[in-house]
Amino acid sequence: MGTTSSNELAHLFAFYLYRVRQWAEGKSARYFGKEDVDIFKGVNLERVGQFPYVKSLRIAHHFVDDYNNQYQRKIDGQRMVFPFHLDQMIINGRRFFEMAEHYQKLVAAIAVEESASKLAMLHDKALTTRAVKILSTLNIYKNRHRTGDRYVRAMFDCALIFYIDKFGSQELSLAIEKCFIWAYRCRIRQQVVQLATMDNYVLEHNLIRAIRDAHQPADLHAFYLPNMSSKENKNNRTGSKDELVELFREMNYYV
Repeated sequence: MGTTSSNELAHLFAFYLYRVRQWAEGKSARYFGKEDVDIFKGVNLERVGQFPYVKSLRIAHHFVDDYNNQYQRKIDGQRMVFPFHLDQMIINGRRFFEMAEHYQKLVAAIAVEESASKLAMLHDKALTTRAVKILSTLNIYKNRHRTGDRYVRAMFDCALIFYIDKFGSQELSLAIEKCFIWAYRCRIRQQVVQLATMDNYVLEHNLIRAIRDAHQPADLHAFYLPNMSSKENKNNRTGSKDELVELFREMNYYV
């Protein structure tokens, strides 16, 4: 891999995959250092023993290859993608780089400042007007480049990435709403958002862990998101119009 690709890979793991894995287990994710690399230590299916814990990986690995290599694929044009999941053990070798490419595409569809249509197109799923407005607002509101706002955006991105990783496009618009209220409540309530603020907030109100424990999208309805009052607003003390607050009002979370 070239220098640019290596930098992109490092960014992917440090800012998204590492944080999701740590927060899903209820652990701090402030800094990704050399000592944390073992979190992504995978297995070599050709060398690891015939242990039960790798049996499902071995089955999926060989089945996907066999399916894609059959002559029928030259006729129907179908191709099966390996079923990656952020909670699973990583397979070393080409599967590792396939995994990185898979999640780079997912991150690009969510975290890059583009129109909401890219996310919708990724899953061939039309988003609701409200979900589109949320994604569009996050990409254009005036204070989005502040350090604290970037931390909060990272929370939103990580939660949505993990949701899509688990449930795909099922109830995606509602998931966008849930992730937005959860993450940006931290932004509106805090005058200053630092790295520690983000980390502590996630661990105290851990939507990402709730996603990990959910069996179906409906299970997340039980994750409580309290309303906010203007007295709690420490971020916008000037009284000027705030795009985030306006969205909270529209969604009946700001009174």
